[in-house]
Amino acid sequence: MSKNDFTRREVIWMGALGVVQLGILGTAASGFWNLKTNQERPKIQLSQLQVPPEQDPDLGGKPVLNIAVASVISPMENVNLYGDLLNIIGERVNMKVKMVQRQNYTETNRLIEAGEVQLGFICSGALIGDIEKNQIKQILVTPQIAGSTTYSSYIIAPSSSSASSLLDLKGKSFAYMDPLSFSGRIAPQVMLKRKGYQPDNFFGQTVFTYSHDKSIRAVAEGIVDGAAVDSLIYDLTMARDESIIGKIKVIDQSEAMGNPPVVVSQKANPELIATLKNVLLTMHMDEQGRKAMELLHFDRFVHPDQGIYEKIQAMAQEVGLT
Repeated sequence: MSKNDFTRREVIWMGALGVVQLGILGTAASGFWNLKTNQERPKIQLSQLQVPPEQDPDLGGKPVLNIAVASVISPMENVNLYGDLLNIIGERVNMKVKMVQRQNYTETNRLIEAGEVQLGFICSGALIGDIEKNQIKQILVTPQIAGSTTYSSYIIAPSSSSASSLLDLKGKSFAYMDPLSFSGRIAPQVMLKRKGYQPDNFFGQTVFTYSHDKSIRAVAEGIVDGAAVDSLIYDLTMARDESIIGKIKVIDQSEAMGNPPVVVSQKANPELIATLKNVLLTMHMDEQGRKAMELLHFDRFVHPDQGIYEKIQAMAQEVGLT
């Protein structure tokens, strides 16, 4: 398999998906991925775009591994960043991978709970969703990034803003990410509550963007006065998108919490779960795996510290989310 190799139909599918993702809210998406290099991707015209197929008829007789990727970033960015990694996982468990995306964390949680996906790359805050009693125990591995297994919520504002802390945004417009997002909602609300403010009436106006890169873009383009975003996605976006450098600044940040984990469905086959864990924990041991993880800035996957994630549930209770 060559890196990032898309068949013609898959490029058309991706193009069609990109067209419908222009709004502030994303739509549900899923797809089978067989990836090659950017240089080898066929060129197409916009007039050739078609509706995505519901199924891929050529599965080669292999069973399908459904992997959910939460809407931490926009659907097309998820495809670009996670595609190689998911392909390698599929190869090493001898299954055909289907990436499944949904509009928000709640919908992704329900897929995991129902067993419609076997593996999920989710947000830390999503652990407090409909299946909070079980999902922390379902954490399979945690990504280590820049030597750390924790991250923070960054409070960002336009570079031209006079704001130098979250409190300076009182009465201003503010972008949250998802109702269950730790960095995109829970953390800033806890920060306000601990300063003696009521989050529900602190800002003049609030919106949900449902992806961190859209929150970043909303601040960079002056659509909102501030936003709360995942520090990991902020760093990744700044490294990949030169157009926003100099347009935004970090004015505050939360305490650190466990990196967005990889979870498994309780309905998944135990033997498959054990195999998936071994595949992820050894992903960094060969060049192919390291290159796939580099796109996400992952060093490696490690065993989770469940205690770190339990703190998120306590913070969610603090702001009345559970």
